[in-house]
Amino acid sequence: MGLRRDSNSAKMLQALTVGAGFMVLSLVSPRGGAIVAQEFFKSYFRRKVFERNRLLRDVKNLQSKELIRLEELGDGKVKILITDKGKKKALTYKIEDIKLDRSRKWDRKWRLIIFDIPESHKDGRNALREKLNSLRFYTLQKSVYITPFPCEDEINFITTVFDVQKYVLMMTVSYFEGGEKLRKYFSI
Repeated sequence: MGLRRDSNSAKMLQALTVGAGFMVLSLVSPRGGAIVAQEFFKSYFRRKVFERNRLLRDVKNLQSKELIRLEELGDGKVKILITDKGKKKALTYKIEDIKLDRSRKWDRKWRLIIFDIPESHKDGRNALREKLNSLRFYTLQKSVYITPFPCEDEINFITTVFDVQKYVLMMTVSYFEGGEKLRKYFSI
């Protein structure tokens, strides 16, 4: 079972990626200790009472999914570390937030994305294809997409997360036959 994107467990995972990849939590006094993500932990306070059981349940949930690991430091303090699997999960949430800037005036250039991702990286290929479709790229062929909007940083981020960047080619082109049809599609 996955994590709901808006769950406290998912928020904890994302908070860990913002900091140094770990946080120290005092289980004796949750207000004390070095809590890296103070804003996040406010959600565990209801009516000014710390809901320790909710926090522990969420920590246990992430630990059982091998997204975090715990290290006891003594004095009632526990270090929560994000695992590589946890980092990847947190990054997928960031991928879902990616949007292309469509507000700028068109620079009269097309961004062409071509990929040939092997079966051994099927998950990355499917994730890339799904994201390109959700960003409203136009599909020229099954592994060839085009957009008039700048997207280099976004594509680099997505391909890096899924470790498929060496199978993806990005080109910027000024002209190609059939451009008028795509100008209508993109309303430019």
